[in-house]
Amino acid sequence: MTDVNHLIKKISKETGKTQKEIKEMMDKRKDATHGLLSDYGAVYAVAKELNIPLKEGKIILTEIKDIKPQKPVNVYGRAKVIYPLKEFKRKDGSQGKMASIILLDKTGDIRLLLWDKNSRIAGQVQVGDAVLVRNGYGKEGLDGGVEVHAGSLTTISINPNLDVKLPQVKERKQEIKDLRDGLSSVNLVCRVSSYYPPTEFVRSDGSIGRRASFIGEDATGKIRVVLWDSSAETDLSTGDTVKLENAYTRKGLNDELELQAGNRSRVILTEKELDLPPLEEGTVGEIRIPEIKPDMSGFSTEGRILQVFQPRSFSGGSMASLIISDGEETIRVVLWGEKSEIVKELKKGDAVKIRNAYSKANLNDEPEIHVGRYGDLTINQDTELSSMEEIEKSLLNKKDIIDLEGRDRYVQIKGRIVHIDDEKRIIYYTCQSCGRSVQNTGLGWYCESCNDDVDPVPNLVLSFTVEDGTGSIRAISFRENAERVLGMDVEEAMNLIGETQDEFAPIKEMEKTILNQEISLIGRVRYSDFSDQLEFIVDDVV
Repeated sequence: MTDVNHLIKKISKETGKTQKEIKEMMDKRKDATHGLLSDYGAVYAVAKELNIPLKEGKIILTEIKDIKPQKPVNVYGRAKVIYPLKEFKRKDGSQGKMASIILLDKTGDIRLLLWDKNSRIAGQVQVGDAVLVRNGYGKEGLDGGVEVHAGSLTTISINPNLDVKLPQVKERKQEIKDLRDGLSSVNLVCRVSSYYPPTEFVRSDGSIGRRASFIGEDATGKIRVVLWDSSAETDLSTGDTVKLENAYTRKGLNDELELQAGNRSRVILTEKELDLPPLEEGTVGEIRIPEIKPDMSGFSTEGRILQVFQPRSFSGGSMASLIISDGEETIRVVLWGEKSEIVKELKKGDAVKIRNAYSKANLNDEPEIHVGRYGDLTINQDTELSSMEEIEKSLLNKKDIIDLEGRDRYVQIKGRIVHIDDEKRIIYYTCQSCGRSVQNTGLGWYCESCNDDVDPVPNLVLSFTVEDGTGSIRAISFRENAERVLGMDVEEAMNLIGETQDEFAPIKEMEKTILNQEISLIGRVRYSDFSDQLEFIVDDVV
């Protein structure tokens, strides 16, 4: 087994951080779990955060002028131009994603294509950032030139500490007062003072387009910004501050100057503060659980508790969660920071009132309620909700696997675990603020939803096949439910991975215990485009 100090030295050498800094990061991870992480688990977590493989290996870089088609390549360049994410359908009907960056080194420039999960990188890179691409591959482009493609095995780091000189790239930013007709490649930071959501229209060729718009303002003036197609899909609200890249100007109705953002433009939420008076924010108000959609704010709702998950600590504080229902629908409630402590006073069947909450989409793009600093959750003594017995009776549906249907919710199945998926990593990281999956940039973790660097929360995910006398189905369990099925919590799993340097060690360790185990699950059914089959998402292990 490799010595921990050797791993610390390796991480220090590849990142430029001192060994003392690495040890402080390890201590922070261990403190966040109250000492449950060992030195091996902590060094694994730090290496994962900094995007450093624990196994030995020297990076050999290829200069851009020497990149050839059909060859694997490690390339290091500076971001010169960034093109936004585009979604498309493959020939097999599956959904794909792609973005691209023009990289520059002292020998020339080249287009980097980011496919699927790697496409998120385009939302995190700024013009002028240094980008390290490991295990990309060269490919001939449509114009006959050479491109670098980043696939599922490619690792990308932003601004790594490499002793390689790159040409400087300076980003040119404009203010609204400087805009005039006919400008291209406009870069501008402004606030959304009035937002008009996307609408569809029919183009002259019969195709369907989408268009959204807002009034943008900075300290020098206001201008209408029109967002087309993929740019119109950007999730904006009045009061947001956005950065526009590669936009262009033209005259609109009444000969008024407008700023246009098309498929080659980027619209990015930013925390940059502008010298402008505050805008008043409205609230959604009182709504029922079935009316809750992702990315709502300022709403109130109520329900009875079906399940309580106790508080858990992480580097950014603590969180806890509940499953509630009003008899029509169920939903997960996430409580952050000091709000998480209230779950110690709650039990199954309690009616709760939630005020000033906000919602986010979970990993399955379903809404979750979040209660943060300005939200509130209290026991509701005067509720008119149905009793717990009536709610459970209306929701719970026991089924054989063969009878499961694509939109079943709150359904119970029983069977044996006959297979554990041992080809997928069981540790995934989420944002401490919104609970969404986060992206490893090589220098830390980035939440695309919050548009910010974050301290990630490690979680377990486990997929396995359940079989009863009528059939079988793939089940996927997350967080506490994955821990209960695996018989190991996330800290124990990370300790084992750090000791063995094997991402699949926890499954190998527990597989004999789990296989053929009888299990009863409550959850919901969804259709997987990838496998072309139904899947069971576990909400509770009974």
